Amino acid sequence: MRFDIRLDGYIVNCDKDHDEFLAAFTKWLESNGWGYSGMSLPVTDDEDIEAEIEKMLTNTHYKKWGTFSFPDDGEGEEESE
Repeated sequence: MRFDIRLDGYIVNCDKDHDEFLAAFTKWLESNGWGYSGMSLPVTDDEDIEAEIEKMLTNTHYKKWGTFSFPDDGEGEEESE
């Protein structure tokens, strides 16, 4: 059976730059026989990623469908209702 999954969010606490991340992500996808159609952009110093994540957490669409994981907050995974 085939499933399609939509990703919409940020990779946080990454220890790789954008190109290194994409190479690792592509390798992981291909190792599972998966593909990705979409875009990725590096987060710039001008962006307030914490504010953007907060918007996602309070958005009713994401609250209904999203699962959020913040490995640096000490509380593990937070799932929306």
